[in-house]
Amino acid sequence: MTRILIVEDYPSLQTVYKTALEAEGYEVWLAKDGDEALAVAQAHEPDLILLDLLLPKQGGLEFLRAYDTEKHSHVKVVVFSNMASPELFDEAKELGATQYLIKANYTPKEVVGAIQAALQQK
Repeated sequence: MTRILIVEDYPSLQTVYKTALEAEGYEVWLAKDGDEALAVAQAHEPDLILLDLLLPKQGGLEFLRAYDTEKHSHVKVVVFSNMASPELFDEAKELGATQYLIKANYTPKEVVGAIQAALQQK
């Protein structure tokens, strides 16, 4: 079963995306900040991480620095944020993100489709 970690600090968004992904047959874990995400990622070795950037404690970019995406190169990272800065996009890609989605531009169904596409990339 494909494992997905959602790193999002808003409980309502966690629930929406967890429900949508579980309906597609994915195993889903949740984390509300970068610190918790590191612990969950190390414990469960996800296949994909759906990562917000603005998080309490440790943000998404800090998580990527600490996670060492080179060591976990098999893990796809999809940044999912409302921060539409080209500089943030570039930095996230340099740190290992495979995709950068702007939350306001995607429905839950479209996010699931983007995740499915990311999982199929080599």
